Amino acid sequence: MLIDSTVLTKEKKLQVEDKVGLPFSIWDSLKLKGIGSTKLNISAYSSGFKSILEQNNDINYCNIELRPKGIIIHLNKRATRYSWVVPYYQLSLFYSDDFSFHSNGQFLRIQKDSLSKKSRPFINKIIQQKAQILKP
Repeated sequence: MLIDSTVLTKEKKLQVEDKVGLPFSIWDSLKLKGIGSTKLNISAYSSGFKSILEQNNDINYCNIELRPKGIIIHLNKRATRYSWVVPYYQLSLFYSDDFSFHSNGQFLRIQKDSLSKKSRPFINKIIQQKAQILKP
């Protein structure tokens, strides 16, 4: 689910919470040693992101927020913030030349560079959370 989250209405907020859960409390955030990634460079994306990410020629960045039942990938373009809400059961991660996040036929590829190396422990945290939530 891709939404304009610049100004979250009550309905949008409820939709996000229904998909990925309420935000972690401060205590839970401390136990997890952080719930947000650093800034990450986007190297490629699917057609669903084209209208958002091709608004200008700036470098495309994102950051990831961890939630109890999924992740939210935030994209900032000009004065607008977009959020890609992905529950764990729809999330696929691939690690090759780039990191790839896939869901429902859409994807974002994160460039492997110094920024992504700093976020590697956070990516591992996403994998661990997904495994913990989806274990039988």
